[in-house]
Parts: sequence; structure tokens; C-alpha cells
Amino acid sequence: MGKNDYVGGGIFTGLGVFIWVYTWHFPVLIEAGGRHPGPSLFPRVLASLFLLFGLAVILNGWRAGRSKTVPREEGAAGLKLNYFNPVLIIVLIIAFIILAPKLGFLITATAILSILMMKLQVRPIRSLVISAVLTCFVYFTFAKLLRVPLPIGLLGW
Repeated sequence: MGKNDYVGGGIFTGLGVFIWVYTWHFPVLIEAGGRHPGPSLFPRVLASLFLLFGLAVILNGWRAGRSKTVPREEGAAGLKLNYFNPVLIIVLIIAFIILAPKLGFLITATAILSILMMKLQVRPIRSLVISAVLTCFVYFTFAKLLRVPLPIGLLGW
């Protein structure tokens, strides 16, 4: 377990450093009276989070490596590896990319979240309600508050 943590944490830490260095010359928009953070803010926040959590994963792996318990080896005899869940996520992401421009963000996101929740054995009605509420929250946050254009689709909102 420790080796996987080192690799994963190292990838995220390296990605955080790369993003931070890449955004070093992005404008900050100080000339606007300091009211606008500029295009460098979000990538740097993301890079900082990647660095922080990457280092946390490395520390977790270091602590796990020092413990006396030996975890079972992944893919050992008797363990069945499940590839369905990662493949389902990839298929649903591709479906979102294809269907969102035609059906719209609200319909597509609600359907995909419902499918994922039903896969997690949430009852169908409950998954539809929770998916609709979460999708509306995300839509309101991004489309209305942050003014990020989202695919309109069939509803025409």
C-alpha cells in the first residue's frame, strides 16, 4: 500500500508543481483596482490543493509502510478484480460529452448522476430526486452565479 501511495502522491505533487510553474506568468489584473483576481487564481488554488493532498498521500503511505501489518496483495489468488466501475465512469463521461450539447446540462447530468447512484444501490426514486437537486444546485452555481455557459439543450433555459 505504501508504494502505491508514493506513486499517486508523487504524481499529484508533480502535477501541482507543474501547474504552479505553468501559471507563473498568467496576468493578475492588479490594474483593475485589485477587485478581480485574474486568470491565475483558480489554477494556483488547484495547484496548491494538488500539492497539499499529494504530500498528504505520500505521508499516509510513509506511515502505512512503517506499520507492522502487511496488507493483502492486490490481485492475489482468490480476489476478483472489478473493472466494471471504472469502465462505467469512462462510458458515462463520454456519454455526457456526446449528449450534453443535444439534451442539455440539466437532463444529461441528472440522468448520469441517477445511473451512478443506482449503481451504488440507491433506490430509483431517491436517486432521481437527489440527482435533480444536485444538478439544479450545480447549474445555479455555475450558470447563474459564476456565469459559466452550460449546454442548454432541449429545455432551452
